[in-house]
Amino acid sequence: MHTAQSIPSLAPKPLRGFTLVELMITLAVLVVLLAVAVPPMQEFTANNQLAANRSNFATALSLARTEAVKRGRVAVLQALGNGPAGNEFANGWEIAVDDDGNGAVAANETRVRKNATSLERITLSGATSVSFRATGALVGNAAQVYTLCRLGGTRGYTVTVTPSGATDVASINTCAP
Repeated sequence: MHTAQSIPSLAPKPLRGFTLVELMITLAVLVVLLAVAVPPMQEFTANNQLAANRSNFATALSLARTEAVKRGRVAVLQALGNGPAGNEFANGWEIAVDDDGNGAVAANETRVRKNATSLERITLSGATSVSFRATGALVGNAAQVYTLCRLGGTRGYTVTVTPSGATDVASINTCAP
């Protein structure tokens, strides 16, 4: 007896993949998700940049004070270059030591650290230099206040150096948008 053999179908198999309509719907959903997610991500990144620069500046102030005490000489944190008014530290800052004790930091005197990174979308304003005595106290009797703000935002920080040389950081919501 003969058994019936199955004959393969010659009909075309259905193709697998996406139709143009499915692809367009997927792209539309992706565009909507990106439109919702991108602004909060930009805000998150800008806030992190502001916080990082605040920390870097406060750390530099502490280092300048420590160097003054360690070396027994005046140490100065000063702006690099001439930043515009309201953003005096736009080109970064450096810590230098008044090796000869004449009250001014000359080009040939010791440089402890330099932060030559330009501030992008952030302003850092205040006096262009702050000097610490060998005791760690400020040169002068008045506190010095520095303000860090994000361009286009109202949120920022003040970094205050008290006459004793201590540094205090506070959040503010008074930056000009």
